[in-house]
Amino acid sequence: MDFSSIVRRQIAADERRGFSVTFSSDAERHDQLSRELVGLVGEIGEFANQLKKVGLSFTNPRYHGPRLDEVAAHLREEVADAAIYLFRISTILGGDLEQDILTKMAQNDDRYGGLER
Repeated sequence: MDFSSIVRRQIAADERRGFSVTFSSDAERHDQLSRELVGLVGEIGEFANQLKKVGLSFTNPRYHGPRLDEVAAHLREEVADAAIYLFRISTILGGDLEQDILTKMAQNDDRYGGLER
């Protein structure tokens, strides 16, 4: 399945579940974008907290936290959750996330191409 199809599938599922991405006013759209941002930051926070616990094991020998290989699947789940919020944010803004990413990658190629080895 290609990237745009994944985004469309998720948005369709969200809408079936009552999580709309279309609004009758900018105020409603702004309110939903704020909610999506809180959700996105929450998922990133869960990722950061788990990674912090892994790092404590390296910096404090008395801390018996998880190893990276033990939490990698959970970390990937948080990344997937964050991606779904990004799908929704982009869609609410009228974007095509796949095209927006490709455009940004081309800009980065121009900007950072001189760093390539």
